[in-house]
Amino acid sequence: MASTKVGATGDRKDLQFGTKAVSLRNPPPDQPPLVAPIYASSVFCPRDFEDAAKTQIGEGFLYSRWENPTTNLAADAIAELEGAAGGALLFASGMCAISTAFMTFLKKGDHVVAPDMCYSACLSFFNEMCPRIGVDVTLVNQCDIDTYRKAIRPNTVLLYGETYTNPSLEVVDLEALGKLSDEGGRHIRTMVDNTFASPFCVQPIRFGIDVSLHSCTKYLGGHSDLTAGCACFRLPSDKQEMLQIRKMFGGITSPQEAFLLHRSVKTLHVRMPQHCSNAMAVARFLESHDKVVQVFYPGLPSHPQHLVAKSNAVREDAYTGMLAFVLKGGFEAAKTFVLAVKVITFAVSLGGVESLVEHPASMTHDPAAVSLIAGSQGPSPVADGLIRFSAGMEDIKDLIDDLTQALCTV
Repeated sequence: MASTKVGATGDRKDLQFGTKAVSLRNPPPDQPPLVAPIYASSVFCPRDFEDAAKTQIGEGFLYSRWENPTTNLAADAIAELEGAAGGALLFASGMCAISTAFMTFLKKGDHVVAPDMCYSACLSFFNEMCPRIGVDVTLVNQCDIDTYRKAIRPNTVLLYGETYTNPSLEVVDLEALGKLSDEGGRHIRTMVDNTFASPFCVQPIRFGIDVSLHSCTKYLGGHSDLTAGCACFRLPSDKQEMLQIRKMFGGITSPQEAFLLHRSVKTLHVRMPQHCSNAMAVARFLESHDKVVQVFYPGLPSHPQHLVAKSNAVREDAYTGMLAFVLKGGFEAAKTFVLAVKVITFAVSLGGVESLVEHPASMTHDPAAVSLIAGSQGPSPVADGLIRFSAGMEDIKDLIDDLTQALCTV
């Protein structure tokens, strides 16, 4: 075992006990490991002054709040799958990625156009944070691109959307959104949350979208054992701008989480077909059940934006592992149902190997966020009987059997 630290005489034998204890380090092995290691170090040692200076312009590593080899490796892997020529950055969570993106690209006097039905934490940001920083937000129906067009003002700087809205799986036309951003003689930045689809199913940057966001906690992580977020970029300049804000806010993913994420990304192409096929089978089953009022799954021909979802998709019959459905009987029916499942788990989140059900109106789409929509459009669009379902990787027969017995209790 070699070390980079020796005593004043050039021999480690001359070092005192405490110095020996803290100074022994392994050099990089001659034979590279098959699996990239976890670089848990918070600091990296420059070879000389010139080497240290280069880190200030993004070359090399100095401090893990800025960048880390393990974190960068996972980000690069996701960027490649997304087709993000501008690269990618990792964050401590999906909302950390989204909030950092907003704080990077928005300033006082700006205007944002966003979906009226999207992730509740995003709605909370629009409702609570945007007024504090002097940013106006207009909420529109993302299924109709013309509503975006009509909402654009001279000070509009961001068009925001979700590949599939949470929780009702409404679909945005990515090609139309990408083209709209360049219609008025100036470019308006576009940003899409692609969490529900994953890069296996949809790649927004292919359509000219500037920033594709993910909660890596979901499909990219895939095992319900990590919390992380990611932003993928069409342009390197957007990545560099957001990197500077990440350095200030300090919201980088830890090396340990990044290691787990990189491990999981390697099997995304194996997991997603199973998620998607199980979701399609469950959606078809529920659509024919007499206790279900409506099913929201973009792969079904009955979905209002099915053709748009099909044009967004990278591959045929791979939309998402997420669906939602409304039960007859409202809240009481929903409460009875989620407590009756046995193979399926009653819990929040999504995208893991286990199938999950949750009740958005009481668990994820909090009243403060929903009131933002209700205030502009009347009654809350999150129905009391709405159930969100994340299809896992169990055998489809067991899932259908569990759904059947749970629905019998309603």
